[in-house]
Amino acid sequence: MSKLILESLNNDRLKVFHGLKSFRKVGILGGGTALSLQIGHRISYDFDIFTYNKLEPSLWRKARDTFGKGTLRLLDTEDQLNLSTPESVYVTFFYDDYKPLFDPIETKYLNLLDLKDIAANKAFTIGRRPKWRDYVDLYFLLKKDYISFENLITMSKKKFGAGFSEKLFFEQLIYWGDIEDYGIEYLVDNVEPQVIKDFLELQVKNFTSKFLLCGRP
Repeated sequence: MSKLILESLNNDRLKVFHGLKSFRKVGILGGGTALSLQIGHRISYDFDIFTYNKLEPSLWRKARDTFGKGTLRLLDTEDQLNLSTPESVYVTFFYDDYKPLFDPIETKYLNLLDLKDIAANKAFTIGRRPKWRDYVDLYFLLKKDYISFENLITMSKKKFGAGFSEKLFFEQLIYWGDIEDYGIEYLVDNVEPQVIKDFLELQVKNFTSKFLLCGRP
């Protein structure tokens, strides 16, 4: 079992995380919360559970019984269940067509996506509907050498195939006009947005320059 950095969750979210143990057979925790629990870089708020089978009709009832009276159902389809617990913590169960490339990280609560799978998911997300926290997460994954930029591109292509646009991903890494909210609660030293922007832009520049010189394989 992996050691988790539970300081990334406040008391309400820790309570919800404990409750998610009931869903070990349903799916795997991904997103920023799964990342924060492994590397401890920022406070995270929501729980995104990735499932690889269509959601059972009984899932909502099980969630309501687990989290208690006052749990609100915000969306309920065969592909996605969004809910808010009585503590106003958002939980999403999401059917994902793209299965993980790596074995999940086992915990005594809910298993977590491997860091490299999370990184590929972040690259895919940034290429479509970016939020500042996705850039922050990617910055820490690359800066702390959990994955190289070149390997990130390789993993993203392998996982998402034609669904991953390298060109669009690069454009989003150097264009910031869509970002409106830069608020992040760090568990480590605060990193200014410009530092993150400069770092990610440099990754794109170095990567593209390398393959312009030697040619893409």
